[in-house]
Amino acid sequence: MTYFGGSALPWTEDSQQRNTPIAVVGIGCRLPGADSAEALWEQLLGGTDAIRRVPEDRFSGAEGPAYDTWRGGFLDDVESFDAGFFGIAPQDAEVMDPQQRILLPVAWEALEDAGILPAEWGGARTAVYVGQAHGDNWDRTRDGRGGSLDLGCLVGTHQRSMLAGRLSYHLGLHGPSVTVDAAQASSLAALHLACLSLRAGESALALAGGANLILGPDATGMFDSAGVLSEAGRCAFGDAGADGFVRSDGVAVAVLKRLDRALADGDRVRAVILGSALSHDGADKGHLLDPSRVGQARAMRWAYEDAGVAPGEVDYVEAHGTGTRIDAVELGALGDVLAEGRRPGHRCLVGSAKSNIGHTEAAAGIVGVIKTVLCLEHGQVPPSLHFQKPSPGVDWARVPLAVPTSVEPLGTPGRRPTAAVNGQSISGVNAHVVLTRLDTPNTPDGAARDDGPWPLTLSAPSRAALDGLVRSYIAHLAPDGAGRHDRTRDICWTATTRRTRHAHRLTVHGSDHAELRGALLSLLGTPDDRVSASAEASAEDIAAAFPAAGAVVSLPAHPWQPVRHPLINSTDH
Repeated sequence: MTYFGGSALPWTEDSQQRNTPIAVVGIGCRLPGADSAEALWEQLLGGTDAIRRVPEDRFSGAEGPAYDTWRGGFLDDVESFDAGFFGIAPQDAEVMDPQQRILLPVAWEALEDAGILPAEWGGARTAVYVGQAHGDNWDRTRDGRGGSLDLGCLVGTHQRSMLAGRLSYHLGLHGPSVTVDAAQASSLAALHLACLSLRAGESALALAGGANLILGPDATGMFDSAGVLSEAGRCAFGDAGADGFVRSDGVAVAVLKRLDRALADGDRVRAVILGSALSHDGADKGHLLDPSRVGQARAMRWAYEDAGVAPGEVDYVEAHGTGTRIDAVELGALGDVLAEGRRPGHRCLVGSAKSNIGHTEAAAGIVGVIKTVLCLEHGQVPPSLHFQKPSPGVDWARVPLAVPTSVEPLGTPGRRPTAAVNGQSISGVNAHVVLTRLDTPNTPDGAARDDGPWPLTLSAPSRAALDGLVRSYIAHLAPDGAGRHDRTRDICWTATTRRTRHAHRLTVHGSDHAELRGALLSLLGTPDDRVSASAEASAEDIAAAFPAAGAVVSLPAHPWQPVRHPLINSTDH
């Protein structure tokens, strides 16, 4: 059986373990201006710049210059967290690093996006690799509590290993659990390690992610003093006027399986990772902090060799793309590698999500992967912002690299597109990941019928959360809602069979989007006893309603019930 547009899967029996493709089956994120992958895509397509001034309460209690003049990409309300959902006591939640607080729900949403029930994977060999480079909250905790520090403070915010460890603990996962610090390449390095774990058979499922929150002013102040931050407050990747980068918050997670396992499990394959590589510059440069064109090119070539892909076939690269002097080094390395064997007229588009949301540092690699997955799904490349005049430090004529300034098609008709994500770091680590799209077999005509009626089962831990979920589905099923792009049967099958069942539940039936939406509208404001009397579909009912598996589709995220847990600083304690 073939799945890549009529061509055989690109591995042989002898090299199957080393070169087994990895499926991206779920994604989740919290990014400046975007609390989901769908919102990120709208932001990218619309050319939205999410950069703004530092929130007024972000550095409260800190002594120093007028930090409110700094610009960056920031998440709102990083103090809020649904601790009760994860069984975390309020006193423990207060001393948790907000990077841990936000990672937990984002990972849960990524698993939901994959249609994976966390309870079914409890005790399984599920790997967790998460990138983290900064620990600002420890400084706030130490300075705010003075001599009243305890073990809870130590494990809640000082020990970076707890970022991955807490995720494995609260989801009951038994595979490797590692927090990766490779500076700005951390999350892309985490993804590479997760792929190795899956390929080696060490794990059957993997969560790869990154977390980056700017919770203190010190690192920003040092970057500012070094002159690497943009005075204009933007990342102008590849532009002649680029004057630096802007720092940003970001938390993102990708859920991975071996491709053969994902296909056997009936998962939605959002994209396929063909190969990846990590390298270090070594001594191929004059100073530790300098970027290396040779070092980056080395990682790229290793990744394409691992993927079994000719570099000249690559259609798009999501660049590290910070808007600093290292852009010229990165683009030079891309030109050196991608020019090899490239047919005349075959351009390679290069872009950077940092032009929209800023530099999410330890999370930047996974953010780039999520953007690339969305590009492959939609067959489009969004514009890279702030690109007006090509940098004179790049020989643009030597190889057809092009920075898109408007939405462009990805690849050429009749060819499966190939894309890549590039990353690098101040420590000299380089990372490169190669991806493509899965062309699925045609669905048999009999399975494509959508005549219903279908049972839609929703559940949440509380009545208030269930009400919120009902409202989310009403919007999802509206005439202009995202759910109108999916079959009613697939929506109901995913919600009913591939979502965690909580204490408060309801089931409605409908043959199309409008009927399901009308049934949910009729439940708004329904008293508790009437909702309780609304019979939930039994296992037998579900089996009868769905004699064959449906397709996993994106649905509204779990309705969190956040409680504020103030950041620890001198004004709070």
